[in-house]
Amino acid sequence: MKKSLPGLTIVNIVATSELEQRVDLDKLACTKGFLYDYAIYPCAYLKDENMQATVSIFASGKMICVGSKSLDSARHDLKHAAKRLAELGLIEPTEIDAKLRNIVATGELGCTIDLGKLSRKLSHVIYEPEQFPGMIYYANELEGASILIFANGRVVFAGLKSLKSLKVGKRVLASLSGLISKA
Repeated sequence: MKKSLPGLTIVNIVATSELEQRVDLDKLACTKGFLYDYAIYPCAYLKDENMQATVSIFASGKMICVGSKSLDSARHDLKHAAKRLAELGLIEPTEIDAKLRNIVATGELGCTIDLGKLSRKLSHVIYEPEQFPGMIYYANELEGASILIFANGRVVFAGLKSLKSLKVGKRVLASLSGLISKA
């Protein structure tokens, strides 16, 4: 067992924003940087060299940024998408208010884990090794987020709703580490 746990690494941030105006997506079908085919999905995607992530743009004006590693990066990508749409004359220039919706982060417990034993020590657990190679743990402190725990000690946090919840996640990891060392 490692003496101290490393931090959590953000691997994906999902953020949304509203343009508060409609977007004619058909005009994006042949525009550089955009991908739009209604037969595939009812939104346009924007990904270009000025972005870290991908922004989905819906005709309603809703935008979803997926794949950034920080809220600042997601905010930048949403603003960039709005600016591109305005430059194309598809919307009026508008301020963007990015709302954090989901954080996915990974970490390490620093040892191998007997998931069967650990699942018996915790409540709010789904562990069905025939269905999935990890254990799903819903720690009360994480307010609905889940932790996927794998036998090799890797953990994946999904559904975190704030940057503050990352600190809570670190505390949950520390408590799990304590449970595992007593096994």
